[in-house]
Amino acid sequence: MATFPVLEQLPGGYFLEESPRGVMAVHGSVATALHRVGFGPESDGHLRLSQLAGRRPLFELDTPDETFLLRRFSHGGLLRWATGSRFLDAQRPFRELILSDELQRIGVATPTIVAARARRRAGAGWTLDLLVRRVEDAVDLRQVLDEVRAGVLPRRALAGLVRAAGDLLRRLHGAGFMHRDLQPANLLVTRADLESTQPTLWVLDLDRSEFRPSLAEGERRRNLRRLLRRILRDDQERGPSLARTDYARFMGAYDPEREGWKADWRAIVADQRRGHGMHGAGWALERAFGRKNEVGAQAPDSAGS
Repeated sequence: MATFPVLEQLPGGYFLEESPRGVMAVHGSVATALHRVGFGPESDGHLRLSQLAGRRPLFELDTPDETFLLRRFSHGGLLRWATGSRFLDAQRPFRELILSDELQRIGVATPTIVAARARRRAGAGWTLDLLVRRVEDAVDLRQVLDEVRAGVLPRRALAGLVRAAGDLLRRLHGAGFMHRDLQPANLLVTRADLESTQPTLWVLDLDRSEFRPSLAEGERRRNLRRLLRRILRDDQERGPSLARTDYARFMGAYDPEREGWKADWRAIVADQRRGHGMHGAGWALERAFGRKNEVGAQAPDSAGS
């Protein structure tokens, strides 16, 4: 099978395994364990649906020493209804592996990817997978906000989290990193850290994100607005979560020098108002079409379908 240009950029410690219908980059520290349980360029071994499954179903793979999570790529929005888990660009999981390594090198927490894989499908396209190490006893920020709305978590738990989120975005934007799908569901925190005044947030789902030499003002603000838009949408559908003081804490951590946060905030709010109708129409269409049964569409060993 022909290899891809992106594979020349793989971090140290990974090597390639190829078969007639699959390409896999795997870290040497886990390769033997994965082989023993039947995981390879074309084979899944014995996957089971994870209880951590949310917007995008996850599978679990047990080895004698560790349980890994497998994330099968799926299209978002209306494309999910039309194309499911079939992709034309086979290089995407390998790019995400490279980005994950680069983020870890600058001190940003993100789950360690131990294998990235692309498998040919019958007809055209690829099934794309990432195998990652679990972050134990963790919850994403969307779930945290839901638990605050329901009274399961005290509102005081949000103070440290919103500061941590602002500081994380400050560091990412300062490094020129643009997250393509910045939303609460892609920020993870451990349950133990919910009690901390300085919790660590883990960044998830780096697909199609990128490092740039620098971010323009408009790019930064659009990225921040994306995060805000998802929170506001959930607030409308599920009830209020963040208070004005929480947004102030977030912006204060994002701009600790207090040089431009007011201008940023005004621009974000203005853009949100202008774009509300368009995004609302898109969300309504997605609900009208309904979500394809992702579990069935992404079941183990379905790459050839």
